[in-house]
Amino acid sequence: MFDTRIHTFLTLYKQMNYRKTAELLRMTQPGVTQHIQHLEKTYGIKLFHYQGRTLSRTPEAEIFKRHLDSMMAEERAMRSEFTKDGSILLNIGATKTIGEFLLVPDVKRFLSDSSHNLNFVIDNTNALLQKLENNELDFAVIEGIIDKSRYRYHLYKKERFVGICSRTHRFAGKTVPLEEVFRQTLLVREKGSGTRSLLEQAITNQGYSLRCFARTVSLNNFSVIMDLLANDDAITFAYQPIAQQRRDLTTFDVQELHMEGEFNFVYCNESIGKERIAQFFGSIETNKA
Repeated sequence: MFDTRIHTFLTLYKQMNYRKTAELLRMTQPGVTQHIQHLEKTYGIKLFHYQGRTLSRTPEAEIFKRHLDSMMAEERAMRSEFTKDGSILLNIGATKTIGEFLLVPDVKRFLSDSSHNLNFVIDNTNALLQKLENNELDFAVIEGIIDKSRYRYHLYKKERFVGICSRTHRFAGKTVPLEEVFRQTLLVREKGSGTRSLLEQAITNQGYSLRCFARTVSLNNFSVIMDLLANDDAITFAYQPIAQQRRDLTTFDVQELHMEGEFNFVYCNESIGKERIAQFFGSIETNKA
């Protein structure tokens, strides 16, 4: 449905390299340049520019990409309408904390209707945003920090972001100074996760980094982190509802850190995204961001 020059733009937007784009599309580099120049002339904008030898996207390229993402979501919805048999198929994503601990009841309720089908992807924030841009998801529920100038979104809920430890840990139920916290072994999610980004930002705002902890252990599975917390003298940071999932864990606060994170619905096309959210959750209280 889309002009080949649009596909050239999308490929270059992703690869940020004219040579690689030409190879992937089996074109010459001058051909790629001509496609981009045609779009720039048609829409009266500049899409890419070089800073030294580094190719960069312009603000107009980000806006152009956002509109294309919305159009591709519309096209997929149109194709779905033509093949509709009365069933509903949703492609949704969630960051790991939300997907593993908070959305399971909603998944069970949605699938209790035999006409409902679901592709449910649980991954870190960066991976989900990439899947949204690739038009692989109808929407994603993402915790923590996103570039709100780049994506369409609205607020689902806010949650306190707190320290979590074993009930036998000396921090259990207390408020402790950051200096004491740095003497601990920190269990933290992998780079690219929403919870890690939120923690890193809060620590950075105090003039420190994760390197200030006595030891930092990175794991990409929060269930494993929780098991280790229950059996080791370590700590982590996560949203408060996570601690409520297990009786052997509890929370603590840090004097210098007062953290709160957002859970946002993120999508490329606003009307389709909100329609799919309503299909999955039914009636749900959300806040416009």
